[in-house]
Amino acid sequence: MSGAQHKFIILVALVLVLSSLAHIEAGPVYDRVTKSGVVRLGVPYNLVPQGFLNSQGEWVGFEVELAGQLAKHLNLKLEAIKVNDKTWRSLLARGMLDGAFCCIRHTRSVDREFDLSEAYFYDTPQILGLKGVFRSVNDFKGQKIGVVQGKSSERAAMKLLRNLGDEQAENNVVSYPDAASCFMALSKSKIAGWMDSGLTLLEYASRHQGKFEMIEALDNPQGLAVALPSDDSAWRDLVNFALQDMALDGSLDKVFDRWFGSQTPYPFPRRRSLEIWPE
Repeated sequence: MSGAQHKFIILVALVLVLSSLAHIEAGPVYDRVTKSGVVRLGVPYNLVPQGFLNSQGEWVGFEVELAGQLAKHLNLKLEAIKVNDKTWRSLLARGMLDGAFCCIRHTRSVDREFDLSEAYFYDTPQILGLKGVFRSVNDFKGQKIGVVQGKSSERAAMKLLRNLGDEQAENNVVSYPDAASCFMALSKSKIAGWMDSGLTLLEYASRHQGKFEMIEALDNPQGLAVALPSDDSAWRDLVNFALQDMALDGSLDKVFDRWFGSQTPYPFPRRRSLEIWPE
């Protein structure tokens, strides 16, 4: 092989690599939203306080407002599409959404199908109990704790009671088929507390203001993120940069405080801040 042929082969290979990188950096979602000027975001309509219909029939909530701010910082027009925890996956997988908010946690099953943005909110496992009865998680030793069967909180509650030295831990963790059943058992004092994610408990506690309170069970923050189509790094970066701009200009804090501040119906302390990447 001559030197000229060798150089030609290297040049062709370089062009192919660069073409491949260009395809990775600018995928179909990035191209579509930047050309159309419209972003289609799935937003919950039945999750309090993330996204729900209020008594006036208005679609409101933390993630509803957050989706609007994200579109604004992307300089795109928002097309909000109602989703729930069962529909957002199929709509996003079928290309009917450009991103989804729905109290989405970074799990292996989600990561296998989609990309995720940086975490914009951190939830923590908590125990819901009657107000004023329990001062700390230590007071639940020897008490019955309700959990939703099959959720991670089932194992976490067992571990918690064992760590507290509860010799009857296996008997004191009571599993129920769903969240409504846990809340019913707590309301009827069949259990002393219900362990779940803070946001799940917050919704039920808000229905009876002043009757229940949450006690942090584990210092294990779980990030919520925007689910995005996979293999479109340019779009994912654009969303992440917009979220970081929201953190830098204070708009993310304002939305958080409007929904989770101490004087709201849904007080929830902030666990971590969104990561800002250096220039």
